[in-house]
Amino acid sequence: MLALKISHKHIRSFTFLFLLPFIFHNTLHGQKKLFQRFEPDTTKKVNFIAIPIVIRTPETSWAFGASATATFNTSFRSDSLTRTSNIQLHGLYSLRNQNIQGLDATVYFPKEKYILQFNSSHSFFPDRFWGIGQGSQDSDMEEYSFNQLSFLPHVKRKVKNGFFIGLLSEYQALLNLEYSPGGKFDSLAIDGKSPYHIFGLGLSVSYDTRNAAFWPTKGLYFQSYFLDYDNHIGSNFNFQKWVTDIRYFKRVYKNHVLAFQGYNYSTFGDTPFRSLGMLGGSDNLRGFYQGRYTDKSFFSGILEYRAPIWSRFSACAFIGGGEVYHDLTSIKLSAMHFSFGGGIRFAVNKKERLNMRIDYGYSNRYNHGFYFTIAEAF
Repeated sequence: MLALKISHKHIRSFTFLFLLPFIFHNTLHGQKKLFQRFEPDTTKKVNFIAIPIVIRTPETSWAFGASATATFNTSFRSDSLTRTSNIQLHGLYSLRNQNIQGLDATVYFPKEKYILQFNSSHSFFPDRFWGIGQGSQDSDMEEYSFNQLSFLPHVKRKVKNGFFIGLLSEYQALLNLEYSPGGKFDSLAIDGKSPYHIFGLGLSVSYDTRNAAFWPTKGLYFQSYFLDYDNHIGSNFNFQKWVTDIRYFKRVYKNHVLAFQGYNYSTFGDTPFRSLGMLGGSDNLRGFYQGRYTDKSFFSGILEYRAPIWSRFSACAFIGGGEVYHDLTSIKLSAMHFSFGGGIRFAVNKKERLNMRIDYGYSNRYNHGFYFTIAEAF
């Protein structure tokens, strides 16, 4: 979620502008030599890639920085059950004076008996706010900014093939929050307007039969986790968070894939502002600024059709809908918001099928935008 809720594929590096001159050179002179500098050398135990980043999203405008990634295998080459691990360090500065730094890691231990995920970030982020709830208006937009630090470690243990249980925690510190006196943000009764920190402990359950991590062509992914934030363990606010993510992938024709995601984010109790549910963004309803609709909870559903075009190029069309809600009784399906769009993909790492993507999402004249990022939305 970028810095808005830094969702950690997670900061998405987009290198299309950097690679563009080389792409045309590659077309004329063959692919192998050009992409040796970008694809991991599978003969090595650890592979390093360092690249400049150029991204654009409605939340950041243009942003520039650098990313360094290490990929490696923890097991023997003959172990087909263990996927490739990765550690990524990244930093960004945007034309909206936002700066973001992050360290993300996913480590698959031999035969994937254990999986370690770790996400951490620091961000200073001038942002936008429209109000709380389903009825916020486009004309109500006002600016605010925050300075935030977060850590999210997550350890999973395999119970049986594809099925994992896990332990996770989250620490988040809101170091500063600035907004206009007398504005909508100032007038609303929102927890977490002044510096605070939260700490939560939780459990997770997941099931994963996808045949690839970045561009699966078949399989099911399910994950649900629950976190409890309590002042007895050092949190300034008492609340709970429950997140459920379901994804399904089916090959419908050759390498054409139909992909679906259902997602629900719920909080209960005295939820501070930066932990509220925020609809939209590059990994959710593309076209909506992440946080355009904000409340204690939100749900969404997205359907995508992914198709190869030529060589490293492929395309995607998507449609999705979702809504924020305060509690279950406030859900109104008639008030759902929808967006649709499409995009082009370019495989930076052909073996792992890690794609750069250009997406355009549209809902209405106020809610639309381009996304230049890396890795799929789900």
